[in-house]
Amino acid sequence: MIRPLAILMALVSIFATSIGGSPVAADDSFPNKPITIINPLPVGSAPDDVVRLVGEQLTQIWGQRVVIDNRPAGGGTVAAQAVASASPDGYTLLLGASALFTIFPVQKNKLTIDINRDLVPIGLMGGGAMYLAVSPKLGVNSLPEFIALARAHPNSVVIGTNAAGTLPNFAALALAKKADIPVIVAPYGSGGTLEAIRDIMGGRVQATVEALSPLRGPVKSGDLKLIAVMSSARNPLLPNVPTVSETLPGFTAVGFLSLAAPARTPEPIVRRLNEGLRRALETPSVKRRLEEFDMVRPILTPTETRAYINAEEKDWWPMVKQLDQIQATRSKR
Repeated sequence: MIRPLAILMALVSIFATSIGGSPVAADDSFPNKPITIINPLPVGSAPDDVVRLVGEQLTQIWGQRVVIDNRPAGGGTVAAQAVASASPDGYTLLLGASALFTIFPVQKNKLTIDINRDLVPIGLMGGGAMYLAVSPKLGVNSLPEFIALARAHPNSVVIGTNAAGTLPNFAALALAKKADIPVIVAPYGSGGTLEAIRDIMGGRVQATVEALSPLRGPVKSGDLKLIAVMSSARNPLLPNVPTVSETLPGFTAVGFLSLAAPARTPEPIVRRLNEGLRRALETPSVKRRLEEFDMVRPILTPTETRAYINAEEKDWWPMVKQLDQIQATRSKR
């Protein structure tokens, strides 16, 4: 399934020889006006917090304002299409969540663009694993217990997730398929994970799948319990939370945030944007914030970023096609 971000280190070594040499110099005047990053996620979300912090650092690095333009519609497709059709001059960029590359391209009706043809990657901004969290009222303390309960009571356990087509939603569907458990995966188109958590607290939903940041508060208050993480290894900060792969070998679901520009953006400008992003990611404030969100901080070149995204697509697309077929079959019944 989704390739763990630890493999980034291997990708770096594989592609180091192919990207060596002196970089092509960009026009020293770039950027000479404000840059806009179109964010497909809502204000106040963890990715929005991260991109705004990175934007502040880029403003200082370049001496030009970086504007964050939130367009949370269509699960990211509206933002992606806006950037793909923008002038390829480096002044209109996209914050792309992993679903835009690993899920939507398979669902042809959701995109009018070809992600790999119409966008050029600049770099990764961060990445983090999905977690399975349950209501304490469910009475389970581990993934094996969760699976046993779901099998004993078919279709009585509801996993509330972010909107349909997002990584948390497909990670929950993939988990149910891998574990062969009869659960209901309910996507929340309005309110997303936060609304699902409210329904868990209200007793209408029993579990959710999401990155760590939105779960921290409810876990701390005792309204949610983390029972598994979907990374390849346990989080050192949460050593008592087992990985899903300890029960279901090979299962991982790790999301990422990328920065992209319109295709045909000149390579010197792409390199200049990448250099700025890499410098911003190295600042103490950004490092600290990503750690708080349980996000790794991959420092990649555009070539390495493309390789990583392509590897994710190769791993994830077959599963998305299979899950879509299952959902379509069920909807016809």
